[in-house]
Amino acid sequence: MNLKEILESSDRRRREALDILSTLELMKTWGKYGRPVLVGAVAYDLVLDCDIDMEIYCPTLKIEDGFEVFSRLCGKKSDLVKGCSFQNHLGGPDGALYWKLSIVKDGIPWKVDMWSAPEDYPLPRSEHFVKPMIEALTDETRKAILYLKWHRRMDPEIECPSIDLYRAVMKGGVRTPSDLKSWLRENKMGELSSWIPGRDD
Repeated sequence: MNLKEILESSDRRRREALDILSTLELMKTWGKYGRPVLVGAVAYDLVLDCDIDMEIYCPTLKIEDGFEVFSRLCGKKSDLVKGCSFQNHLGGPDGALYWKLSIVKDGIPWKVDMWSAPEDYPLPRSEHFVKPMIEALTDETRKAILYLKWHRRMDPEIECPSIDLYRAVMKGGVRTPSDLKSWLRENKMGELSSWIPGRDD
């Protein structure tokens, strides 16, 4: 797949993601229990995989609220929602609750990853990353990120969380798969990060 095709695929995937969010009324449904925020690749316009990420900050964090969301979605939107799962990470390093929806739209499987946390959550938040990321992205760095995301999908030697790929491009100046492999060998990855693009370069 060439760069033009990668960019067209990304644009198409983002439109599909936003349509899923609208059809499921996810923001409205979670809004009854907290403050939902769209984060991740869909928020940054860097979509390549069929993934949607959300965070929900709750004045009172209750596990039963998430199951109420599941109940509404699985009952009313069963044509899209094919499965759901939950994990309690309150006692771990994430300090939050994880919710996952498995979606099938037009025969294509999607997943929606959602984390609910207290409003005073003390760890780095993806919501604080969205605005600086959008502001710092240029047409050139967006193309580089999507190009490298595609190669990450195709090359088993490239394995890293997306935030580290963003950091490699925007802070490390990486533009090619070989340079990314070198950068990944020389930098610590996979940890909760407080890096903010444009503020820590």
